[in-house]
Amino acid sequence: RPRKGQATEDLVVWLAEENIWGYKRIAGEMKKLGHKASPSYVRDILKKHGLPPAPHRKGLSWKQFIQAHMDTTWAADFFTEEVWTWGGLVTYYVFFLIHLGTRRVYIAGCTPNPDSVWMAQQARNFGMRLDEFPQKCRRIIHDGAESFRAFDRILESEEIEGVKTPAHAPMCNAFAERFVREARETLNTLILMGDRHLYHALKTIERHHNLHRPH
Repeated sequence: RPRKGQATEDLVVWLAEENIWGYKRIAGEMKKLGHKASPSYVRDILKKHGLPPAPHRKGLSWKQFIQAHMDTTWAADFFTEEVWTWGGLVTYYVFFLIHLGTRRVYIAGCTPNPDSVWMAQQARNFGMRLDEFPQKCRRIIHDGAESFRAFDRILESEEIEGVKTPAHAPMCNAFAERFVREARETLNTLILMGDRHLYHALKTIERHHNLHRPH
């Protein structure tokens, strides 16, 4: 019996790692994709690669998930900055997104009140600019903040999935956290006078990050 090609073997392994399916289910899915693979063949391939049967297979770890989907995944987050205004010192929330594969940053905006209406508008703005980005967007990682509900709901029409990180787990959104630290390297040296000054500083940071900073 001739051996099956490497592409068939790789596809079996990929389906097993992405899903908690048994041998028969994987064989059935392979048939849909035009590959002949019996359950016993699937079993032998998984044993070869050290993958246990379905009840004992936990699926991808968070690190593996990120590495497998970096080209189509963005991360979103907020950080705060104190700004002097005519009414005194005001806390502004800066909302940004970062593409995991290229580290490209898009600073969406800043506001003292990131309510659901404002977040829905940011989602529309991001959706309208998707064609400008060479990177596709299929999912956006963010925390479980209430304000992200409106954001996710708008982007569902663009077939973009919101992926929530666990509570109190900043390392699950490490790419965004790293950019926050980078932005503060500049913002902490400034006395920000008004929201226009803050927005100008943020866009300068974004431009430097995307065009000049090595990644």
